[in-house]
Amino acid sequence: MPANKKEIKKVRVPKQIRSKEKVDRIISSARVLFSKNGYAKTTMAKIADGADVSTGTAYSYFADKNDILKKIFEEHVESIFQPTEKLIDSLNNKSTLRKTLEKLIDNALRSNEEVEMHRIFLEQILKDIHFKSIVDGYCMRGLEICKKLVLQFGSKKVKKDLEASAQVIVGLLDFCTHVNIYYPSRISREKACDVGIEMIIAYFK
Repeated sequence: MPANKKEIKKVRVPKQIRSKEKVDRIISSARVLFSKNGYAKTTMAKIADGADVSTGTAYSYFADKNDILKKIFEEHVESIFQPTEKLIDSLNNKSTLRKTLEKLIDNALRSNEEVEMHRIFLEQILKDIHFKSIVDGYCMRGLEICKKLVLQFGSKKVKKDLEASAQVIVGLLDFCTHVNIYYPSRISREKACDVGIEMIIAYFK
């Protein structure tokens, strides 16, 4: 191997129930410590101690604490997307735009309760290109969800500008659900969500 190339550390993939339980404990420990002490002050040793495993065991499943953070982020995003995609795929002629938007936002808000974790996510997204690539993939899923929303409820004019309409809606919904988390504001998230829903409904007509 060339000296200028950094060796990629191989980690174990848990297959047995006992191994999966250890991984779950490591992730849970990291989540608590990240939220309580912040990302910078949290070490793999502390994470391992909280999970009641050796530091070596923690490193056998995760390359470093950033690797654990990525796993937490992936689980967080899936907790939003899976029910959201199920909701969008179940839309029919009896569905209404307002109720659909309220459910979409409510689902996102329930997943946004860990404010400190969101700040850590944002910090890593801004400085870690690999972390950002994960986000880019999820952004495409969000765009597809909003395209289906446009096709289901939008007027002919809105449907004609499908890509642009969906992209703007993604941005608006993201602001509504992350106001005062990613986006500093003097208004509450509740107010932002109410105004955002009314703006989308007015635009779709």
